[in-house]
Amino acid sequence: MDPLTLETIAQQATNILLPALPFLTLAGKSAADKGKEVLEDMAYEKVIEKFGSESGKRAKALLKKISPKMTESLEKALTKASRNSEDPKAKEELQQEILKLLVENPDLAREIEIIVNINLKIDLVKQLVFGDNNLILNLEGVQGEELIKVLKYMEWKRQEELIQEVQRNYSPSALPDYSKNLMKFVTENRAEELSHALNRLQENKVLLFSGIAGVGKTTLARVLIDFRPTGVPEPFWFDFHHNRDANLEDVLEALAAYLEAPEILSFKGKRQAGKTDINRLTEELRKRNSLWLVFDDLSYMINEKRNFIDPGLGMLFTSLRDNTHRAKVILTSRIMPLLDNGEYLIDELDDENRQEIKGLKTDFAVNYLKENGLDKIELETLESLVESVDGHPFSLKLLVGLAKKHTVENILKDLSLYRKHQEDRIKKARFLFDKLVDEEKGLLERIAVHRQPEPPEAIKIMFTDSTPIDSVDTLLDKSLLETDHNGKYWLHPLVQEFSYNDLKNKNEAHAIACKYYLSIPLPENPRKKEELQSAIEAHHHACEAGGYDLAAIIIYRSGLHQLLDIWGNYTTLVELYNRLLPVDPFNEEILLKKEFQSFVFGNLGLEYSNLGNVRKAIEYYEQALKISKEIGDRRGEGADLGNLGNAYSHLGEPRKAIEFLKQSLAIGKAIEDPRIISFCEQKLKELEGSES
Repeated sequence: MDPLTLETIAQQATNILLPALPFLTLAGKSAADKGKEVLEDMAYEKVIEKFGSESGKRAKALLKKISPKMTESLEKALTKASRNSEDPKAKEELQQEILKLLVENPDLAREIEIIVNINLKIDLVKQLVFGDNNLILNLEGVQGEELIKVLKYMEWKRQEELIQEVQRNYSPSALPDYSKNLMKFVTENRAEELSHALNRLQENKVLLFSGIAGVGKTTLARVLIDFRPTGVPEPFWFDFHHNRDANLEDVLEALAAYLEAPEILSFKGKRQAGKTDINRLTEELRKRNSLWLVFDDLSYMINEKRNFIDPGLGMLFTSLRDNTHRAKVILTSRIMPLLDNGEYLIDELDDENRQEIKGLKTDFAVNYLKENGLDKIELETLESLVESVDGHPFSLKLLVGLAKKHTVENILKDLSLYRKHQEDRIKKARFLFDKLVDEEKGLLERIAVHRQPEPPEAIKIMFTDSTPIDSVDTLLDKSLLETDHNGKYWLHPLVQEFSYNDLKNKNEAHAIACKYYLSIPLPENPRKKEELQSAIEAHHHACEAGGYDLAAIIIYRSGLHQLLDIWGNYTTLVELYNRLLPVDPFNEEILLKKEFQSFVFGNLGLEYSNLGNVRKAIEYYEQALKISKEIGDRRGEGADLGNLGNAYSHLGEPRKAIEFLKQSLAIGKAIEDPRIISFCEQKLKELEGSES
């Protein structure tokens, strides 16, 4: 702290202590007569009622902080001031002694600052300064600047050595990177929502932020975690918007990395993740001190029927909701997830575990518009603008850009066409979006095919000859394109939804994206799924463009079929293969070439076998065998027969297994394939030995 700030704190501390010192008592005797004993013991009986309990408690809190660092000269100054608090010389001596103490103890100065300088109830101040580092603060009634001061103090508190020791036991997640101004704005203007959320988390393990798209659920969750107890490490954060293919295995893998608990991943390379592995996670959470786990935008994991696309995720969140552990689980979703048993993950009438986020209050929203260039517009007009979009934060962002090119009166006139129903808030946002976007519309639509934050190259590849050269800057200026200012760009979910729905030639845009991802070289020795993400994205865009043969080639040439299998990402491989097939692959028309069909069916069989579903694996092996015979692929036929033999061996049907393995061995010898020969001879030896 600078000298002027320290001097101010010393003056404030003196002003709080002076009126209180004559009335502080211990065992019926004044502090002045007890000397240092009273300052160390702190067992005060009371502060005279006429002085006021808040002020007295604040003085007591000050002395409690000062006493462990007490010097002889400060003790004398306190005693002198307690005997005659009206003496200017005594006051000056006390102030100088406190200043000296603060200069010598910078950390103490921080603690004293919050006691003297924040206009909060002293009980909350004491909770901040003296409280349990794992205790959630009750910030009810704390508003605006005071909330910002609390936040700054908590940030400082987390930097203490003890807290850093806690932090080192976890691998931090990547948190959403918002500007300081936005974080400050949300902290000040969502104070009531933050307070309610913290109150709910006091007693409950799970809190769901619900609300329509663009209302600020993610932003509020990001600000909320900054008010977590100072003893809680940086939270786990999983963003489903940017991980739309995520399944239970992916989430468990991310949690295991965060917790530095590899034992959670005992399923890897053996079987599909399931209830046992979720139980391992909750057991690990029971061992830990308080943790906060954030799962952002569950909407992308939910199908049209409101069920989880991956039932494993439903099991995970049900377990986190129902099992005993010390973690706080924060969810955001515009859709209420429905479990397979017909129950909602969080009951829609449950006020304890669910908090619906609505638009900003009028005065806060008006301030936002003023701070973003609309300060010359009359207050009544600004209030009408806010009311017209129900304080919807995303719509307010669009209004700021729109007001630069349209009159406010015209905007209000157009918005008046929409009724005040919840679904109309999205229609209003859509209307504002359509008015704001101009010649950049085509670019925005093509960018919308990207599923994750991308570098400038991924944006520029979507340019056409008619795209203005400054389009990226224009989109950023209009708040239609987001950036982390570190070279990554993405679209707000609503902008992406609007733009993608309008994209006429989706196949062409996906084909361009596929070409971009294929241009990214893969690591020479990849070690985890994330290092193959460009190939996975290329596969996704090839499928979306209708290039199923190309998608199959991408799996093969990038080594996804081998590497993901070795790493135990069986479910991911099943999803990749199934993208190449119709819903009913045994009866519906398949768009793949025959040789690719054999490859996909055979490998799907392998992955289902790895996942423990051997009967299903046999169905796919039989289909692969049928196609291999049709196209005369002898090597494929031999491999399919060998896989069938191995599958029946697992089912405990050795005769069938031996029959298929002998057929496979015969083909292997005929085409001189050493892998087929070696595999079949080894399996036959095992089976015939057990038979005899």
